[in-house]
Amino acid sequence: MSTKNTAETEATDLNTEIALFRYGLIAQLVHTPPDKGHQEELLREIAARPYRIPGSKRKHVSVTTLRRYLQTYRDHSFDALRPSPRADAGAPRAFPPGVLEKAMALRQEQPARTTQTLVDILQRDPNLNLPHAINVHTLTTHLRQRGQTRRLLGQSAKVYQRFERDHVNSLWQGDAMVGPWLPDPSVPGKKRRAHLFCFIDDHSRLVPHAEFFFDEALPRMERVLKVALLRRGVPQAVYVDNGQVYSSLQFHAACATLGIQRIQTAPYSPEAKGKQERFFETLRLQFLPEVETSNVTNLTELNVSLWAWLECVYHKRVHSETNQSPWARYTAGLDQVRHADPETVRRAFLWREKRKVRRDATLSLQGNRYQVAPAYAGRTLELRFDPFDLTQIELYLDRTLVGLATVVIQNRQRHLAVEHLATEPLDPPKPKSSLDYLAALRAEYHAQQQRELGPLQFARLSAPDANPSSNPNPTED
Repeated sequence: MSTKNTAETEATDLNTEIALFRYGLIAQLVHTPPDKGHQEELLREIAARPYRIPGSKRKHVSVTTLRRYLQTYRDHSFDALRPSPRADAGAPRAFPPGVLEKAMALRQEQPARTTQTLVDILQRDPNLNLPHAINVHTLTTHLRQRGQTRRLLGQSAKVYQRFERDHVNSLWQGDAMVGPWLPDPSVPGKKRRAHLFCFIDDHSRLVPHAEFFFDEALPRMERVLKVALLRRGVPQAVYVDNGQVYSSLQFHAACATLGIQRIQTAPYSPEAKGKQERFFETLRLQFLPEVETSNVTNLTELNVSLWAWLECVYHKRVHSETNQSPWARYTAGLDQVRHADPETVRRAFLWREKRKVRRDATLSLQGNRYQVAPAYAGRTLELRFDPFDLTQIELYLDRTLVGLATVVIQNRQRHLAVEHLATEPLDPPKPKSSLDYLAALRAEYHAQQQRELGPLQFARLSAPDANPSSNPNPTED
């Protein structure tokens, strides 16, 4: 990527950070509205605290500003919290991004290291080629924001009290798990590890959606969440760890756009997501051994088997803690479910990049050339797109949709960031020599779908590498 494009991307990221900061200030009021007459008191409490405001040296936000943020969010949703374009949006950071990553690695390697010691080590690293000395206070601030303090990394394990949300879709827990080995579709004779992304409803223990992939990339997790939202409604909050995909600005912005509170566990504390871990243990004991003894040889069969096991076995079996099946507990709380609008969900997960329109009213993205209206020549537009389908580019100016770009020259169908993601051709069915438990479950599941034709409707959901609005089918990969 060119220096110019890098600067534009950094400006977009800064705007997202600012919007997320503003959203964080009012999230409590949005998700847990105070009793009548108490809002002003809470606003004053929020305004009294000092903050590190992205892109600013100020440390406080006024009550008037907080009121404006709250009203803006209620009137126009998350995107309206993004600041208007500024001349200094692409200003360089205090130090190159690689410095912070290296500092975090050094701190994780030895949590007892002070920040001054980290600075001393970094400044002697010939690979960094630092343009100037690192400010100890600035590095400390960045490390603290990412939970990389000596206290957090060096503390002993905590004891977690059991908790449970009062109703369905109040909280979803999300995590990933290493799955079974399958034949590698791209290298005959080799095997490749599958990975599972999964969300589970805290109250009912129902799994809104889970799916295996050959990689753990952000688009995979986004796909699982999108399908879960369309199938089971929108949760009030999601509880995830500090993994790269869950810490990404894209995921945070999508949650904020949909009004979902993102809650992250403390670093190095997987115990906090006990219900998710227990489900994974059930999966390892009851489902994965059957995969080893079955005729499953590709991701398509593996995922259909998983969904069949979930719907025909796991969701119908009484849970030892709730004394109800996940399905019975979920359906008992359907009045609490906020249904997802498919178009809103699609737009929330679009990727965003900024480009300046040339004098001939064209712009470029990923080696493709696009035509826009002549009125935007010389203007900088925000491009929003599905990374798996670069044929449709939405154009935004000052957060307002102004039209679609027309493809003039297309050299790439997908964004480079998803080009490497594995796909798998369908294998022909194999003859079965004995009873295949998962095959029987798949048949039962298919029959159940035919009878119900209701809440599952997998045939209307998008494939992981296709446009969600045009090719809905979660069984493809």
